[in-house]
Amino acid sequence: MFKNIGLIVLIILLLSGCAGTPADELTEHIPTEEEPVKETSAQPQPQRLRLIAVGDMMLTRGVGTRIARSSVHAPFDGVRHILEMGDIVFGNLETTIASTGSQLPGKGIWFRADPEVTEGLKEAGFDVLSLANNHTLDYDTPALIETIQNLEQAGIGYVGAGENLEQARRPLVVMKDGVRVGFLAYNEFYNYFWSYSYRRTFEATEDMAGTAPMKEELIREDIDKLKTLCDVVVVSLHWGIENSNRITPAQQQLGHKIIDWGGDIVLGHHPHVLQGIEFYNDKLIVYSLGNFIFDQNGDNNNQSIILDIGLEDGRIIEVAAYPIQIHDKHQPRIPDDTRKKTILDRIEKLSGALGTSVRREEHRTVLEGI
Repeated sequence: MFKNIGLIVLIILLLSGCAGTPADELTEHIPTEEEPVKETSAQPQPQRLRLIAVGDMMLTRGVGTRIARSSVHAPFDGVRHILEMGDIVFGNLETTIASTGSQLPGKGIWFRADPEVTEGLKEAGFDVLSLANNHTLDYDTPALIETIQNLEQAGIGYVGAGENLEQARRPLVVMKDGVRVGFLAYNEFYNYFWSYSYRRTFEATEDMAGTAPMKEELIREDIDKLKTLCDVVVVSLHWGIENSNRITPAQQQLGHKIIDWGGDIVLGHHPHVLQGIEFYNDKLIVYSLGNFIFDQNGDNNNQSIILDIGLEDGRIIEVAAYPIQIHDKHQPRIPDDTRKKTILDRIEKLSGALGTSVRREEHRTVLEGI
């Protein structure tokens, strides 16, 4: 069974420098008659935070083979310096991490990574992972439960799946330097099944493990509850059309609704390729972050970004994209100048169609619309 992680919200305290104050420092200083009283007017310092977000991570199949040859840390070596810039690091875990479970009949593609990969995710700095996707139940309930247990043991937060619907919808709030960032995650493909003899869908119910379904009434209700507890609300959606760089009208409509309901950032996954970035009412919608670690073959699948979101006092103040190219089917790296330009041209074109302008810098592009 899962560890009880709270009735409503799991709060991860990532505060640093919390050593106790010596007793003599707590003594109030009272000025003498000869000592003038100094008047000060301290200005509150802005609370700043960097959220790093990446796309789909699949740590088995071809990636798993290469990890076995090197180490669980190898996939992250080429971009570790970027991940380390984040106060909070988020991604979509497109695999189970388990040694238990059985393949769902008829599905055809099943992902289950060695539990040792959890160490690599932890060391790379991941704080929050979405489990709301169409591979979380590839090896049925036992593997999902073990995946969650492995993440909990490593101290990595997760959203979007659980042993029942209440847990799958449960938000996760990360507090860093006084800023509270809340996460939710939902899966568009919750009602699929692959065998009439075993109609196992990915939807969590009151008494069945699974993913949080991408249903508008649930999302709105969850945002209403979460926005009273947080400075920033992040909603991750597993949605869209695979291998398509174009967003659908349904994606844009739902993305706008989430912002209208009180969300601040929408992070999309599943297409395995980049889609555009839009600013809507001074909030952020990233329709697809593409692949981060995957073993697909096409250039479109292997060229992606790491998103760097700057927050100040709960507001988005900067959004930048670092181009990456997946090397040897497992390792994202900063590409050479030619491929870098191709990736940045693509994100500029896709985002420009949504009204977003860009400003090129040496190693990244800054997206402007706020």
